[in-house]
Amino acid sequence: MSESVEGFSDNGSTLAQLDPAGIRGNPNNPRRYFNEERLDLLRTSIQEVGILVPLIVYESEEKPGTYILMDGERRWRCSLDLGLEVVPANIIPTPEPLDNLLRMFNIHNVREDWPLISVALSLREVMQIADESGEKRLSEMTGLTRSTVRRAKRLLSIPDEEMELIREEAHLDRTRQVHREDLYLEIEAAESVLRSELPEAMEGYSRPQIIRAFARKAEENTLRSVTDFRSVGKLVKAIDEDIVERTTVVSAVKRLIEDPRASPKDLFDDIAAEGYRQQSLQRKSQVLITELRESVVTNGPLSAALRQELQELRRTIDDVLEGDSR
Repeated sequence: MSESVEGFSDNGSTLAQLDPAGIRGNPNNPRRYFNEERLDLLRTSIQEVGILVPLIVYESEEKPGTYILMDGERRWRCSLDLGLEVVPANIIPTPEPLDNLLRMFNIHNVREDWPLISVALSLREVMQIADESGEKRLSEMTGLTRSTVRRAKRLLSIPDEEMELIREEAHLDRTRQVHREDLYLEIEAAESVLRSELPEAMEGYSRPQIIRAFARKAEENTLRSVTDFRSVGKLVKAIDEDIVERTTVVSAVKRLIEDPRASPKDLFDDIAAEGYRQQSLQRKSQVLITELRESVVTNGPLSAALRQELQELRRTIDDVLEGDSR
């Protein structure tokens, strides 16, 4: 392996030209999956102008003379594809395992294009090595926002079989992914609501079974959007709002679980949407009645324009009430 040392940087690292074949990927890199299209763009850029930002590496303790990446895996992969003989690299001291993980997080924290599955898997290693599960402390250690830590921990709660489906597609462009992280976060939230608020509908179904049944809807192209699962929470809320009977929602949920073609959005529209619409009209009517009474008391006679609109409103209300009584 060729190696030429150029000097030392201010932080004590050694700047060198290394053979990319003597560099290995970091198993603790949170950014575990790389989009194919973006790698193509980077390869083109490197062909045109070379690697402008040095990789960051440390020497392997198990295989002296070889190096482990701390930063620059996309550049390194492209250099191998392009057959480059050397790449610029800053060689830093070998970190401890936990320090390695945390430095990887903090190096990559400013990057927004690595998938949540990558964050979640590396965060799990931090939790295991540091014996730490607190959201606030994990945020401080990794440099991730508390919201990202929370979402990553939720993703880690889904079955391993589903996690594997996410991992298999993580390198694809999002438009080609079926098993996306946001899909499973929506599914996890819907399952949690049902299990806590409608336990009788969950009888006979394990959590993995529910998650698999809901994921099948994405596989069967039943969903318009992953956010369709938010209709599940709205269905449950409709019970508390006295919009729909509890037994009706229980039956709908059982159908949602059993039938891959049953859409949560369609079920909501069929069962509760009209009730919510009428509830909204009722509240608007109450506000209008209050404002009209206050206007008459405080402002005196109505304007001609308002009087005309109110007369039209009265005719519309009479038509609606007459039609409802038939």
